[in-house]
Amino acid sequence: MQRVQRGEFRKGIFASFPIVLGYFPVAVTFGVTALAMGFSKPEVLLASAIIFAGASQFALISLMPHSFIDAIFIPIVLNLRHIIYSCVISRKLKIERPFVTAFGITDEVFATSLNTKSSERFIWGLEIGAYASWVLGTLVGIVCGAVLLSIKILEPSLIFSLTVLFFILLISSLERYQMLSALVGGITALLLHSFGYTSTGILLAGIVSPILVLKVKRWKK
Repeated sequence: MQRVQRGEFRKGIFASFPIVLGYFPVAVTFGVTALAMGFSKPEVLLASAIIFAGASQFALISLMPHSFIDAIFIPIVLNLRHIIYSCVISRKLKIERPFVTAFGITDEVFATSLNTKSSERFIWGLEIGAYASWVLGTLVGIVCGAVLLSIKILEPSLIFSLTVLFFILLISSLERYQMLSALVGGITALLLHSFGYTSTGILLAGIVSPILVLKVKRWKK
């Protein structure tokens, strides 16, 4: 039985390689960007080790200089989808250690576990690979960022890299309805930003745009 469990864990580790390849460069970017925005090295590393959520971490470092409440509240809202992920997995598999398994569930781990014949040990393997790459990538970003930030002329470019990263991630995921969602969300956030309500605009854009897209899809049917 233990041999089977170890085999499932190893399969999960190997299956995590595509996730690792995607996580590592983004984690490096997070480490560099967070340092450029004035966060200390321990704070940056702890953010990845404890939060372990890419979009939420970028939201955190973007909002923290402006509003502590928004920096805490918005990442929580962004991560509410993980409740659904955990419910789906708990119905599919027999989960013996829910707190361990739930911590490592990310979008990619969830998708991979659904598309393969998995077990809890297999998911642990996926999670260990994903988590290790994220923390290690952040550490590399911290080391590289410290070197790059010593060159003062590069500091503005490193801060701007956060905006560029979000833009690249947005373009790569755009399809028919995603385009509509991006336009609605962008216009909502831009309008509220022009009136001085930047944080509120981000939160409202994240709520309004998916609801509108769902309404449009139902109307088309």
